[in-house]
Amino acid sequence: AVSECFVSSFYHNVWPIVDGADPRLIKDTLLMHHYIGSKTLVAEVDGTVRGILVGLCPMDLAALGRSLAAATKMLYRLTTGRYRLNPLAKKHLYQSYWSSLAYVYRHPSSRAETLLLASQKEYRGGIGRALMDAWLAEVRSSGFPNATVGTDSTVSWDFYERYGYRRVREFDFDGYKYSLPAEKVKGYIYFIDLGQK
Repeated sequence: AVSECFVSSFYHNVWPIVDGADPRLIKDTLLMHHYIGSKTLVAEVDGTVRGILVGLCPMDLAALGRSLAAATKMLYRLTTGRYRLNPLAKKHLYQSYWSSLAYVYRHPSSRAETLLLASQKEYRGGIGRALMDAWLAEVRSSGFPNATVGTDSTVSWDFYERYGYRRVREFDFDGYKYSLPAEKVKGYIYFIDLGQK
């Protein structure tokens, strides 16, 4: 159900992976986010996952160990062909991984970050806000004064502005050059001061 939620949110920019690789790749990517993060929240409607948020606040040694183990397993599956990527899926995967490094080196100083927020399109209209409310309550209770999130112009970036985040970084992002070849994509990093929310 979490994979279906992710695909519903991001199919338009990750379709080469969805259509050209074993579904296990999406599941392992989501597990990697879960292992890196310190908190995974899900929103259910009628017992089915319709939204997910993974937050990091900050990574401890146990999470680091879990994420390294998951990364090793993914790397093994990639190098041995277990994900059965077609040529386009392989190009898209490597392009998106390398391009995502732009978020790392442009990231402002913050110890709390939203790593992933997704909700199924048919269930939007409150799920994202409920997940973000719960996550930022966790951040506040942990004593952190602010939080960040990285996103891009191909998704609902305006959600963060309506929520109260302010854009602090904007840059060209070429991670989707195979899935959205005609689109000029911008990467965004948002920041929220929790003392003012």
